[in-house]
Amino acid sequence: MIRELVLLGGAAYIVIALVQWFDNQTVQGEALVFAGFLVILSLIHRAPDEERLKKFEMVGLWLMIALFAGYALAKAGGYV
Repeated sequence: MIRELVLLGGAAYIVIALVQWFDNQTVQGEALVFAGFLVILSLIHRAPDEERLKKFEMVGLWLMIALFAGYALAKAGGYV
């Protein structure tokens, strides 16, 4: 059930990104990258076994933490 809801939520956000792409011509690149990223994230939950899914989830979690820490350091250093 959760996997289907994640896929449905990803599809909804992809539709929103594509609507933004057609509505606002200045964000076409960002909308396309965002939609592609959401497709990848939504399809990760279709992993065949639980061990592989857990590895994907842990990599994603640590990537998010690293990106958040990098943004905080860039913000503190005046780069952003």
